Amino acid sequence: MTSDRTSDRDDPFQTLMAERYAIVAKLTELNSAQLSREGRRAGVEFEMEHCRQLLEAGPSSEHAARLADLEREHRDVLEQTKRIEAEREALIEQLEDIVNRLNDPQEGRSP
Repeated sequence: MTSDRTSDRDDPFQTLMAERYAIVAKLTELNSAQLSREGRRAGVEFEMEHCRQLLEAGPSSEHAARLADLEREHRDVLEQTKRIEAEREALIEQLEDIVNRLNDPQEGRSP
């Protein structure tokens, strides 16, 4: 006779639920990271606009260099956002697959 813990690990339903919880936790982390990136993107865009206004008022190598740095940072933030979105899409597909298997009486529970 096996213990409840061993049988839980062997139960496909419990395994799927554990996978589901892990994916939901990772999606929560990604959503938090995405919010941080969005805040940083907005801040960088604001700073870029300010530098452009300063450059319009009068050329400055300091402001031009700062604008170039901000543009690089902006590109980096956008790339990070794309990676997060791609990872999130993959996790959502995995989650949908698990939900479908949980809803399928043939796969959700063992006889």
